[in-house]
Amino acid sequence: MTQTAASVTRTLFPQTPSKGRVYNFSAGPACMPECVLEQIREELIDCRGGGIGLLELSHRGALYDALNNEAEAACRKAAGVGSDYAVFFMPGGATMQFGLLPLNFVGEGETAAYIDTSIWSYKAYTEAARCRTVSIAFDGRALPAKYARVPKNGEFTEPKGAKYLLYCQNNTVEGTTFWAPPETSLPLIGDATSDIFSRPWDFTKHAMILAAGQKNLGASGASLIVARKDFLASATQKLPQILRFEDHANARSILNTPPTFAVRVMGLMAEWTLKVGGPEAIAKNNAYKANLIWNAVDNSGGFYSWPAETWCRSHLNVCFKTPKPELDAKFVAEAEKHGLFGLLGHREAGGMRASIYNAFPVKGCEILADFMADFARRA
Repeated sequence: MTQTAASVTRTLFPQTPSKGRVYNFSAGPACMPECVLEQIREELIDCRGGGIGLLELSHRGALYDALNNEAEAACRKAAGVGSDYAVFFMPGGATMQFGLLPLNFVGEGETAAYIDTSIWSYKAYTEAARCRTVSIAFDGRALPAKYARVPKNGEFTEPKGAKYLLYCQNNTVEGTTFWAPPETSLPLIGDATSDIFSRPWDFTKHAMILAAGQKNLGASGASLIVARKDFLASATQKLPQILRFEDHANARSILNTPPTFAVRVMGLMAEWTLKVGGPEAIAKNNAYKANLIWNAVDNSGGFYSWPAETWCRSHLNVCFKTPKPELDAKFVAEAEKHGLFGLLGHREAGGMRASIYNAFPVKGCEILADFMADFARRA
């Protein structure tokens, strides 16, 4: 990368945590901009001078209606989609959407396909397989190094007539990512839970993109859905309204009492995304941060390692391990003494994981990279 720290940390990107706060590398719920947290704190007591706190607002009142519309508008602008796409919010996280997708779009005698590159895409597949006939289009579990990379175009199968092809855009546990949407003739579904608005991305190549909160969208408990309206209309009518994506879209995300707090936070996070320059500016910042840590791995003389192939390394979840599990444990414990928290790797992968989503400060990555070099020298 050619960016310098100064060139990517101007404007409104977070610098260092305020007094008493630490560098939070958690995979989610994850680090948020303090300016957004401060606004939420104010609104919890009195939202826009109305004398009612954010958690107390009626979802049928004019104020919440305005907040809902603003959240949709900010997300729509960040996604860069037109009127042929619906932008709305659904209760529940990604796992909820994994179950609703096949129920909505896969009928009797039909199928859907899944590109399996992570424990989360595999979970999407297994949830769908509970209720519908589905297939795996690419089996990352069967690679010599399990889930070490994503497929290249043409390396996955497309069952004829499949209702959709789902993939996970960024793999948080495995430290890999797609650098472009897969080329396919099938309706494409992207799980953007961890990489939403982290880089320029062509939403219009997708029939639907879903993204749960708790990472780049703030609070957990809701998901952002960006979907082509004609794709939503193709869903079965033989489901209760609360389970149908199209009904939520037509009701402007207020089909029933919505997760009002989570929707407001998603809106604020989307507004912050636009204020700092949008996905393009964020992508440069994220690349600089990620390369600080990946370079610390590569320059460690083999002390740190990870099976992810370099060409598809994630800029949001940098994973690594030492030669021994006991050294991993020591690394995590010592890192906390330096104000670096949440580095323990996923239980199925082990090692360490630095989750550095859009709001994570550059300074934390610089400190971590320096600590990694020092730890390797002393170990």
